[in-house]
Order: sequence, then structure tokens, then C-alpha cells
Amino acid sequence: MVTTVSRNRCFGGVQGVFSHESRETGCVMRFGVFLPPQADSGKVPVLYWLSGLTCSEENFIVKAGAQRVAAELGLAIVVP
Repeated sequence: MVTTVSRNRCFGGVQGVFSHESRETGCVMRFGVFLPPQADSGKVPVLYWLSGLTCSEENFIVKAGAQRVAAELGLAIVVP
């Protein structure tokens, strides 16, 4: 089951953080999803951003600033 950790408006879209129990790792895992404003009216392309070994979903969400560009381009971003 996926649980919503947070959900915030961001550049006209929505930045969400979610968690789930992982059988493979034996712990709770988190991931982020940015949905641009264009997702309200239809399908949008998705970019999966795989960060380095010591990074979390929060590193990319907070430091990259990619949501602004993704909102302009109509691009969803998934950050595990």
C-alpha cells in the first residue's frame, strides 16, 4: 500500500512524496512525484530520475529546482 507523506503545490503543479513497505529491502521506501499543471487535463511524459547511492528523494526535490522547468515543459518527474 502506498501512503502519502506530503503533497504541496509547486510551480502550478503538485510535488508529492509517498512511502511504501518494500519486501525486497525489508524497510519503508520513499519516492517523490512531481505532476505539472498539464497533468490536470491529460497524460504527460514522465522522467525517472535515479539519484546516486547516498541521495534520497528529498535531495532532488529540494536542490535540483527541476520542477520549474518540468512545469513549463509539461513533464512529470518520478524520483525514487
